[in-house]
Amino acid sequence: MSNKVFVMFKKPGEARGALDDLGRMDFAKSAITVGSEEPLEGFEQCGASGKPTRIGLFATAGGLVGAAAALLLTVTTSRHMGLVTGGMPIVAPWPFGIIVFELTALGAIAFTLGRMIFEAGLMSPVPRALQKAPGVEASVVLEIECPTEARATAAARACQARGGLVTGSAES
Repeated sequence: MSNKVFVMFKKPGEARGALDDLGRMDFAKSAITVGSEEPLEGFEQCGASGKPTRIGLFATAGGLVGAAAALLLTVTTSRHMGLVTGGMPIVAPWPFGIIVFELTALGAIAFTLGRMIFEAGLMSPVPRALQKAPGVEASVVLEIECPTEARATAAARACQARGGLVTGSAES
């Protein structure tokens, strides 16, 4: 079981100092989650996996899916319309090339956007503990996962020394 400590800071500098102190106390970066309503200069993303992004692969896959969908759409539509072409081919490359190009771009854009939203975690709900408490003015909220109660107490004290307001702790 691990214990979680939730701390609110009014100033980003105070939170940065607390993160430095926690780092010196051998708290893993993956055990600390930083929450803020605005981007914070000088904060590294704590808790990130550090894996390389897969957006390029998703853009390529989206382009291929878009091209396949365009070809399927244009060829199927042309063959089922019963057009009289006077000996010309039903599936002509020039007019269909435009449709294939556009749907390839659309597929690549849609897949890239979807993967970006997923990797950024924009669809995941903000943990209740990282939301600001009513009536409390806070700029940065930290969630610190601790293996023991003693470590949770030490983390809370280190954050309070930097001006943090410990809003609670939970056992998970």
